[in-house]
Amino acid sequence: MFVVDTTVLSNFAKTNSMDVLGKILSETALTTPHVVEEFMVGVKRGRYPPVEITLHIAELTPEEERLYQLLRAKLGKGESSCIAVAKHRGLILLSDDYDARKKARLLGVKVSGTIGVLVLGVKKGILTLEEGNELLEKMIETGFYSPVKRLEEVMPASSP
Repeated sequence: MFVVDTTVLSNFAKTNSMDVLGKILSETALTTPHVVEEFMVGVKRGRYPPVEITLHIAELTPEEERLYQLLRAKLGKGESSCIAVAKHRGLILLSDDYDARKKARLLGVKVSGTIGVLVLGVKKGILTLEEGNELLEKMIETGFYSPVKRLEEVMPASSP
Protein backbone atom coordinates (compact mmCIF):
# COMPACT_ATOMS: atom_id res chain seq x y z
CA MET A 1 0.00 0.00 0.00
CA PHE A 2 1.09 3.54 -0.78
CA VAL A 3 0.33 7.06 0.36
CA VAL A 4 0.74 9.62 -2.42
CA ASP A 5 1.84 13.22 -1.88
CA THR A 6 1.35 16.31 -4.02
CA THR A 7 4.67 16.05 -5.88
CA VAL A 8 3.79 12.69 -7.41
CA LEU A 9 0.18 13.67 -8.13
CA SER A 10 1.34 16.84 -9.85
CA ASN A 11 3.70 15.00 -12.22
CA PHE A 12 0.86 12.79 -13.43
CA ALA A 13 -1.63 15.67 -13.53
CA LYS A 14 0.64 17.96 -15.56
CA THR A 15 1.06 15.23 -18.19
CA ASN A 16 -2.67 14.39 -18.32
CA SER A 17 -1.92 10.89 -17.08
CA MET A 18 -3.87 10.63 -13.83
CA ASP A 19 -5.63 7.62 -15.36
CA VAL A 20 -2.25 5.91 -15.71
CA LEU A 21 -1.46 6.63 -12.05
CA GLY A 22 -4.81 5.13 -11.09
CA LYS A 23 -4.20 1.98 -13.14
CA ILE A 24 -0.71 1.46 -11.75
CA LEU A 25 -1.67 1.95 -8.12
CA SER A 26 -5.26 0.65 -8.53
CA GLU A 27 -6.69 -0.02 -5.08
CA THR A 28 -3.30 0.07 -3.34
CA ALA A 29 -2.97 3.82 -2.74
CA LEU A 30 -4.50 6.63 -0.79
CA THR A 31 -3.82 10.26 -0.06
CA THR A 32 -4.80 12.78 2.59
CA PRO A 33 -7.13 15.79 2.72
CA HIS A 34 -4.00 17.94 3.17
CA VAL A 35 -2.65 16.76 -0.19
CA VAL A 36 -5.98 17.44 -1.88
CA GLU A 37 -5.97 20.94 -0.36
CA GLU A 38 -2.40 21.61 -1.59
CA PHE A 39 -3.27 20.27 -5.01
CA MET A 40 -6.37 22.46 -5.29
CA VAL A 41 -4.30 25.54 -4.38
CA GLY A 42 -1.97 24.57 -7.23
CA VAL A 43 -4.95 24.27 -9.58
CA LYS A 44 -6.20 27.73 -8.56
CA ARG A 45 -2.73 29.17 -9.18
CA GLY A 46 -2.54 27.54 -12.61
CA ARG A 47 0.28 25.13 -11.67
CA TYR A 48 -1.80 22.00 -12.28
CA PRO A 49 -4.72 21.29 -14.57
CA PRO A 50 -8.08 20.76 -12.86
CA VAL A 51 -8.19 16.96 -12.67
CA GLU A 52 -10.11 14.59 -10.47
CA ILE A 53 -8.13 12.85 -7.73
CA THR A 54 -9.52 9.34 -7.72
CA LEU A 55 -7.42 7.99 -4.87
CA HIS A 56 -9.06 7.14 -1.55
CA ILE A 57 -8.74 10.13 0.80
CA ALA A 58 -7.90 9.02 4.34
CA GLU A 59 -8.59 11.17 7.37
CA LEU A 60 -5.81 11.24 9.96
CA THR A 61 -6.25 9.36 13.21
CA PRO A 62 -5.43 11.19 16.47
CA GLU A 63 -1.99 9.50 16.58
CA GLU A 64 -1.29 10.50 12.98
CA GLU A 65 -2.47 14.04 13.72
CA ARG A 66 0.08 14.33 16.56
CA LEU A 67 2.96 13.27 14.30
CA TYR A 68 1.62 15.53 11.54
CA GLN A 69 1.77 18.53 13.89
CA LEU A 70 5.38 17.73 14.83
CA LEU A 71 6.42 17.35 11.18
CA ARG A 72 4.76 20.64 10.18
CA ALA A 73 7.62 22.55 11.82
CA LYS A 74 9.86 21.58 8.89
CA LEU A 75 7.61 20.26 6.10
CA GLY A 76 4.49 21.21 4.17
CA LYS A 77 0.99 20.01 4.98
CA GLY A 78 0.87 17.34 2.30
CA GLU A 79 4.27 15.83 3.04
CA SER A 80 3.70 15.93 6.80
CA SER A 81 0.30 14.24 6.56
CA CYS A 82 1.55 11.56 4.18
CA ILE A 83 4.56 10.73 6.36
CA ALA A 84 2.34 10.51 9.45
CA VAL A 85 -0.08 8.15 7.68
CA ALA A 86 2.74 6.06 6.18
CA LYS A 87 4.46 5.73 9.56
CA HIS A 88 1.36 4.67 11.50
CA ARG A 89 -0.19 2.45 8.82
CA GLY A 90 3.00 0.81 7.54
CA LEU A 91 2.61 2.27 4.04
CA ILE A 92 5.20 3.30 1.46
CA LEU A 93 5.47 7.07 0.97
CA LEU A 94 5.37 8.20 -2.66
CA SER A 95 7.06 11.59 -2.77
CA ASP A 96 9.65 13.37 -4.87
CA ASP A 97 10.38 15.95 -2.17
CA TYR A 98 13.94 15.47 -0.91
CA ASP A 99 13.32 16.75 2.62
CA ALA A 100 10.15 14.66 3.01
CA ARG A 101 11.92 11.52 1.79
CA LYS A 102 14.82 12.14 4.16
CA LYS A 103 12.52 12.68 7.17
CA ALA A 104 10.44 9.63 6.27
CA ARG A 105 13.53 7.43 6.10
CA LEU A 106 14.66 8.73 9.50
CA LEU A 107 11.28 7.59 10.85
CA GLY A 108 11.68 4.15 9.27
CA VAL A 109 9.20 4.75 6.45
CA LYS A 110 9.93 3.20 3.04
CA VAL A 111 9.91 5.73 0.21
CA SER A 112 9.56 5.83 -3.53
CA GLY A 113 8.38 8.44 -6.00
CA THR A 114 7.34 9.16 -9.56
CA ILE A 115 10.17 7.06 -11.04
CA GLY A 116 9.17 4.14 -8.81
CA VAL A 117 5.55 4.42 -9.96
CA LEU A 118 6.60 4.41 -13.62
CA VAL A 119 8.86 1.38 -13.06
CA LEU A 120 6.00 -0.39 -11.27
CA GLY A 121 3.76 0.38 -14.24
CA VAL A 122 6.26 -1.25 -16.59
CA LYS A 123 6.71 -4.27 -14.31
CA LYS A 124 2.92 -4.74 -14.07
CA GLY A 125 2.60 -4.52 -17.86
CA ILE A 126 0.40 -1.42 -17.67
CA LEU A 127 3.03 0.56 -19.57
CA THR A 128 5.58 -0.66 -22.06
CA LEU A 129 9.12 0.47 -21.32
CA GLU A 130 8.87 2.92 -24.21
CA GLU A 131 5.55 4.34 -22.92
CA GLY A 132 7.11 4.72 -19.47
CA ASN A 133 10.07 6.58 -20.94
CA GLU A 134 7.81 8.80 -23.04
CA LEU A 135 5.78 9.70 -19.96
CA LEU A 136 8.97 10.39 -18.00
CA GLU A 137 10.18 12.65 -20.81
CA LYS A 138 6.87 14.59 -20.74
CA MET A 139 7.15 14.95 -16.96
CA ILE A 140 10.68 16.34 -17.29
CA GLU A 141 9.43 18.78 -19.94
CA THR A 142 6.72 19.99 -17.52
CA GLY A 143 9.22 20.67 -14.74
CA PHE A 144 9.86 17.35 -12.97
CA TYR A 145 13.46 17.21 -11.76
CA SER A 146 14.26 13.59 -12.48
CA PRO A 147 17.42 11.89 -11.30
CA VAL A 148 17.31 9.75 -14.47
CA LYS A 149 16.50 10.39 -18.13
CA ARG A 150 15.35 6.84 -18.89
CA LEU A 151 13.78 4.13 -16.75
CA GLU A 152 16.44 1.60 -17.79
CA GLU A 153 18.85 3.50 -15.54
CA VAL A 154 17.01 2.21 -12.47
CA MET A 155 15.54 -1.06 -13.73
CA PRO A 156 17.45 -4.33 -13.53
CA ALA A 157 18.73 -5.54 -16.91
CA SER A 158 16.40 -8.57 -16.74
CA SER A 159 13.29 -6.36 -16.58
CA PRO A 160 11.16 -6.06 -19.69
